[in-house]
Amino acid sequence: ALAGMIAIAPATQADSLFEDLGGMAKIERITSRLLDLTFNDPRTAPQFKQTKRDRLEKLLNDQFCELAGGPCTYKGVNMKKSHIKLGITEREFNAMVEQLQVAMDAEDVPYHTQNRFLALLAPMKRDIVER
Repeated sequence: ALAGMIAIAPATQADSLFEDLGGMAKIERITSRLLDLTFNDPRTAPQFKQTKRDRLEKLLNDQFCELAGGPCTYKGVNMKKSHIKLGITEREFNAMVEQLQVAMDAEDVPYHTQNRFLALLAPMKRDIVER
C-alpha cells in the first residue's frame, strides 16, 4: 500500500496547486481581475491597446490552469515568440506581477499559494522582458 501511495504522490502534489488556487472557477476570476487591472493601469495598458481581451483571457486561463497542474492544455505560442518585439520593460513586467498578486488577494488565495504559483511563472520573465 505504501508503494502505491508513493507512486501517486507526484501527481497529487501537482494537482494540489490547482486545487489550492481554487480550481478553474477561481482561476478564471483571477484572470478576469488581472486583465481588468492590466488593461486599466497606465503602467501596462499601452502594451495591450491592440490585444483582443477575450482571446488573451482564454489563453491565460489555460496557461494558468496547466501550470498549476489542472486539466487544461495551453495551446498558445511560447512566451518568447508571443512577446518578441513588444519591447516589454522590467517595470511593465513587475507591474503585471503586482496586478496578479492583487487579483489573487481579491480571491483570498493564501500568500504561500501565491508564491508557489508565482515561482512557476517567474522563469518566463527572461522570455518576456526585452529591455
